[in-house]
Formats: sequence, structure tokens, C-alpha cells
Amino acid sequence: MRSILSLISLIVLFGCSNPEPDNSSIYEVKNIGVLSTSEYTVGKIIQLDDKADWWKFGDRKILISCKAKIKAGINLLELKDENIIVEGNKITIQLPPVQITSFEIDPNTVNTEVEDINGFRMRFNQEEKNKILRLGERSIREKIEETGILKEAERNAVLFIQEFYKQLGYEEVQVIISKSGKE
Repeated sequence: MRSILSLISLIVLFGCSNPEPDNSSIYEVKNIGVLSTSEYTVGKIIQLDDKADWWKFGDRKILISCKAKIKAGINLLELKDENIIVEGNKITIQLPPVQITSFEIDPNTVNTEVEDINGFRMRFNQEEKNKILRLGERSIREKIEETGILKEAERNAVLFIQEFYKQLGYEEVQVIISKSGKE
């Protein structure tokens, strides 16, 4: 009789308390891999004035437009076991730094808007246009901070990770984003 009462007491005691989160799933977030949490499309106009050297007669000018699709997020494959600390119903996770996860210029968005040739100059060939496009890509990459995509990706990653762990049963989820080494 006494053992039955003890068993019932244990069932009531543990049945009424908040269940502990399932710690076996805390590392499953790594299986997501690269988590892109923000996407921007950036338009760029590239202008080049190719003035003639002393031995050439005439000038060339070109105006090219393009669009770059940029994604930013976090590579969760870089997450290490020591970056996740569990204390009962609280979990603290330190994520890798936010980074550009994808950058592509769709060739279908590249257009020569204006090409002005005078004198005895030749038209811009495809190799020259490709060099001009690379200059445009470099310019976009240099100004990526100004778009706000990295800050937005960081905010969205924090929200995603918090919701992920709350679904696993954690009541308090603290997310820390590591800073990149560029600062």
C-alpha cells in the first residue's frame, strides 16, 4: 500500500510540473545548414567613359544596367556544440556571424542602355562588357552594408532560432550573434 501511494505521489508530482525540454534535439538546428533569412534585389547602373588615347581618334561611352540578387544569413554548419548552453528550461545559443550566403547577377537583367561611339573607335566587345560588369559587382559588394541586409538577416535569424527552440519546449531562449572578424 505504501509503495502504491509513493508511486501515485511521484506521478502527481512529475505529472503536474512543467516538462523538461527534449535535449536530444538541441543540435538538430545544424541540419538546416545555411539559413538565409533576408533577400534583397539591388539595381546598379554602370557608366564608363573610354576617352581616346593620343593615338586613337574618338571616344566611347557605355551605360549598362543590371540587378543583383543578394541573400544573407547564417551558416549553421559552423555552430559548435560548446555554442549551445542548456540550463533547465533556458537555452543560450551563440550563432556564427551573419554573412552573405548568395550573390548572383542574372544575365537576363543585364542590359546595355546606351552605347555611344564616335570617331574611328570600335564598339565595346563582350569581354570589355564583362569587365565593366565585374566593376559593378565590386561596387555593389563594397556598399552592401548600406543596404541594411546584414542587420535584417541578423534580426530574422534571432527570431527564427528563438521560435525553433521554443517549439522544442524551452521557455527562455537567449541568442547571441558572433561578430565577424572585419570589425
